[in-house]
Amino acid sequence: MTIMKALRRTVFLCLLLGCLSARAELQVYSGSNVFGLASTASPADFVMTLGQPSAELPLHGGRRGMLYGNSLMLVFAGDSLREVRCWLVPRFGGDLYLGWLQEVPARAGLEGFVLDDRLRLGMPREEAEPLLQGLEGSADQNSAVAIKHGQPIWLGFGSADSHAQAEDGAPQVLVSLTVHFNAGRAR
Repeated sequence: MTIMKALRRTVFLCLLLGCLSARAELQVYSGSNVFGLASTASPADFVMTLGQPSAELPLHGGRRGMLYGNSLMLVFAGDSLREVRCWLVPRFGGDLYLGWLQEVPARAGLEGFVLDDRLRLGMPREEAEPLLQGLEGSADQNSAVAIKHGQPIWLGFGSADSHAQAEDGAPQVLVSLTVHFNAGRAR
């Protein structure tokens, strides 16, 4: 094999692996786009894109959640998407009240989650918080909330080693994200 052929194959494999890893991340753009669909898409449109949910859960106020695996839930009021919730599940502690998700089978392809090409589940808090600079909002020891495109975004932080609520001074990572859509519409 010539050096040129080997180089071409290497470049091709790098491009292929890059495409596959990009596909593994679910992209959400606050205020506009959820997994390639408009935020105004119907529940049926999301089912066409993501497949059948693992479960549908009744929620407060007549809302319903479409749970995909153990790390993603789409919350609808009627046919209107209200929230996208994502969790980093593998080592949740009981103090976050999400330990029950460990019993729900994971769903291949739904592990990664990226908001606005910048915020990723699992990233250190000291990298995540600067991305909220200039936005209205506030933070405490375990969470931050910001308003972007007129819609709330909630970030949950946990201990880097167990994802439980971190003790004073312990390193934290982004363990959950909730992105609101259509919050200004009549309910």
